[in-house]
Amino acid sequence: MNFQQRILSREFQLNDTDDLIIDYINLHRKEIMNLSIRKIAEDIYVASNAVMRFSKKIGYSGFSELKYALNNEDKPEDGDKTLVHQLMEHLPQNIVKTLDTIDESVIKKVSKTLKEADCCIFAGVGDSYSYCEMMKNNLRCFTKKVECEIHINNMFYSVEHGGSGDVLVVISARGENERLLELTQKAKSKGMKTISITHFNKNPLADMTDLQLFFWGEYRVVNDYNVTDRCGLMVLLRLLSEDFWNTYYRA
Repeated sequence: MNFQQRILSREFQLNDTDDLIIDYINLHRKEIMNLSIRKIAEDIYVASNAVMRFSKKIGYSGFSELKYALNNEDKPEDGDKTLVHQLMEHLPQNIVKTLDTIDESVIKKVSKTLKEADCCIFAGVGDSYSYCEMMKNNLRCFTKKVECEIHINNMFYSVEHGGSGDVLVVISARGENERLLELTQKAKSKGMKTISITHFNKNPLADMTDLQLFFWGEYRVVNDYNVTDRCGLMVLLRLLSEDFWNTYYRA
């Protein structure tokens, strides 16, 4: 059912505000992908949530789906592409490539390992530390014992005073940090399970760990600043967190 058919099928449920939105969308169909709810609302003087309500009223999950569906209608050459396919084309490539590299079975293995561990130790330096802290909070939802230190010496202390029932999770985009490699080796010597989360490439950290999770985030520097994209890492960690939480809901 296309846009006009949806409107006709719900003709008696639509009000004057809906009619304003319909007229605006029909007038701006060629630029629909660049339109936002806020822009439409401002141009026709309605509340932003009125646009969202209209989208749902005619059967879409929201305004984003409405936009992609209309875009599909107006491009016959893309007629055989699913909505999901179109969404993937518009997502940042780091996210798309991350989704391509994710192995759901490995996520489940990592999630199970985290749940069964006596203590989960997260380690990362520089920009990676904030993601370790985020995972610490996500696991603590179920009173899981988690350690996460900002200084590398304290990370070593946690590992040295840990046991074989603990697990070390190291987040490192390139997987080449010498101190983190030393830390991982120390954990292995203690009998701990080790997990690496790195950019999708062959690296010494991934080679060393028991389980490996990969995201797409190629190392990039601009004017001596590390601007490596971490969007893929966020997607991966969210999927891991969701699976971890679900193991407890199912228990």
